[in-house]
Amino acid sequence: MQNRRSLRLNPLRDDSVNSSSPPVSTPPSISRVSRKRPSRNPQSRSRSQATVPEIESLSEGNESDQVSEPSETETEIINQEEDQDPAEVAQETFEEIELIPLNERYEASRATFLARAQETPALIQSSIRPISARFITTTAAQRFEALSLRKFLPQQSLNVTDENLADVRLVVAESGLIYTVFDSMAFQPTVVREFIANLPDAEPRDDGVAVYVRGSMVVFSPILLNAMFCIPGFEEDPSWREENIDRVCVFLTHGRVKRREDMSSKWLTATNQVLYKLVCSNWIPTTSYTTMNSERLRFLYMLYVGRGFYFGKLVYDQVVSMADNTEADKKRRIIFPNLIQQVLLYQRNIPPDNQDVDETGFQKHVVKDIKAGLGSGSVSRAPNLEEDIEELITDLKALRMRLRSKHLLGEGRIWRSWMSMMAYVFLRMLQRLLHSDKKGENVSSKIRAGFV
Repeated sequence: MQNRRSLRLNPLRDDSVNSSSPPVSTPPSISRVSRKRPSRNPQSRSRSQATVPEIESLSEGNESDQVSEPSETETEIINQEEDQDPAEVAQETFEEIELIPLNERYEASRATFLARAQETPALIQSSIRPISARFITTTAAQRFEALSLRKFLPQQSLNVTDENLADVRLVVAESGLIYTVFDSMAFQPTVVREFIANLPDAEPRDDGVAVYVRGSMVVFSPILLNAMFCIPGFEEDPSWREENIDRVCVFLTHGRVKRREDMSSKWLTATNQVLYKLVCSNWIPTTSYTTMNSERLRFLYMLYVGRGFYFGKLVYDQVVSMADNTEADKKRRIIFPNLIQQVLLYQRNIPPDNQDVDETGFQKHVVKDIKAGLGSGSVSRAPNLEEDIEELITDLKALRMRLRSKHLLGEGRIWRSWMSMMAYVFLRMLQRLLHSDKKGENVSSKIRAGFV
């Protein structure tokens, strides 16, 4: 396995791509060949703390029980690293990585796609006759009109020279996602909307589709997305979506929150608050930056512990789902606009149109909140099944007394509100039972005993 903190590598080519589509040329990468990392205890080393790296033993496998003392040179190095500021360690580690500018990467890629299109013109031609240079079908034109009123959710970028964000950069770089937040570009609103409008009518192409955009077809697929962001390989581990959410909250808050119900953005560490913003803008987009979503929290945790994930597929599925629900979800913002623009320019230049709007959505740098991680309030206790059940029994008893009141029975609105509250309490109880690590033995009998 290659070192994830590797320097500039030679371009890789994915020979598994079917010859029916233009080859996906993977630019030089800072990421490892395999996204699968050995599992380790996340509490033992947090990248945000940038502790001293573990040193592999050269005597591994030696049957001798003797432990050699470190040499004077090794002792001096260890003492220097222990005295060094964690932010400086993260900054120096990140500086070992040489990032390849976007233009340099894209020029090589466009040349590859152009050569293949000249060799096989059918690859960029639609199998049906488009109704215009902008739309493949009449339905696509109608979808564009529906999209014209929808706002965009711009992505954010990470300042690679800001020393205050060195810890954040190190986490992103080691996860293999640095190019998703670095050296990106603005987008053309009209072109992005046309892409989304034509996407449901796209033609299957290997692991993705070919979409009609401004007179020719462009490839949109998980493999292409991985190549575009210099992610040459992966070993997907779907179990990251099933990680114990209470354990995730403990890790991301450095132990201040021990259960999902108590989780709030104020408890995230300063580093993790910045990372969560990037999750909400660049990886699993949402406008609710302060809402602690379980999937996004698990994704952030996964960046630390090294669960393998297929980034291209993660993004591909979100974009396709958005395009398929253009009519049903008219208030939803258009996600990944900068990424869609990059997908197009990664393959060819986009011819202008008289209806084009000037480029917009220049990515803003994500910033670290100086007050982040300073949340105050009651200390979160660890999940305990028996205590939770006893607390819920007390709540349900109080609700029963209120629901028996004649006054409440005569008021329809109040009755419905109490019924809604009771449903919420039952839901909370079920959530705690599901999240608990204990077996559910005698749970039902304990609940019944509380009402006797």
